[in-house]
Parts: sequence; C-alpha cells; structure tokens
Amino acid sequence: MPVWDDIAQSRSTKVQALHAWWIAHRGDADMPDRSALWPGDILQLLPFIFIAERVGDRIRYRLVGTRAVAVAGFEFTGRYLDELQRGGAGVPWEDYYRRVVETRRPLMGVLIVPAAAGGTFRYEFGIFPLTLGGTEVRQFVALED
Repeated sequence: MPVWDDIAQSRSTKVQALHAWWIAHRGDADMPDRSALWPGDILQLLPFIFIAERVGDRIRYRLVGTRAVAVAGFEFTGRYLDELQRGGAGVPWEDYYRRVVETRRPLMGVLIVPAAAGGTFRYEFGIFPLTLGGTEVRQFVALED
C-alpha cells in the first residue's frame, strides 16, 4: 500500500482538490484551522469527506460523507477507528493518522481492495491535518476516491 506526501503523485482529482483547499487555507501557518472548513468551499467533495478528531491517542470519526458510508456498507460517524479495525490486519490507518500528527503534513496513498462482487478496486485517499484554535493537530479532513 504505497503512501506519499507529494501531491504530484496523486492521480485523484478529488484528492488534488482537497489538497488545493488545504494549501489555500493554511495561510502562513503549518495547516488550516478547522474553522476555515466551510462546506460550500468543497461542495463537490462532501460525499467523500471524513472529519476525524484526536481523542487522546484514538481517532474518532465526527462526520462521514454519504458516498463513504455507502462504499463501507455501514454508518460509522461517531465511531472510533480502533473499534472498526478490531480483529483484522487491514490497512494501517492508525499509523497513517499518527504520521500526519507527527509530520503535520498531509498523507496520501492508494489502496487496492477486494470487491464484494469479486475482483478488486483501486482508490486513493488523502488525510489532511487541521488545528482547532491552536497550533497542534487536533482534527483531520480526509477523503477517499
């Protein structure tokens, strides 16, 4: 599962659009504040968006877009990442979020996963850090395309 922090490696126009929003709204800071995220700015991305927050050492999904819920097959708004990954060695999402916290930079990547109807499908993701009225990473805006 390749991951990168250079947007030039991304083929997803949605990940590129969210990255452009993140760059435009960070100003002179390392990253934008959550208050800068207005739905109207990213309207076409909303069905694919995740808003997550750090709660201690855990990641909690505050909002999950309708398309993301449909692909997952269940609603997980309000749920914790570690609860969703119990008992399985899947995508190392916790490591990805931890890396974003440590580097204070977006992380993007591509996954190839089995499809319910057989075969596989490919999708790209991006995880972008946000502050919450301060300077530390407290929330994330993420996207899967």
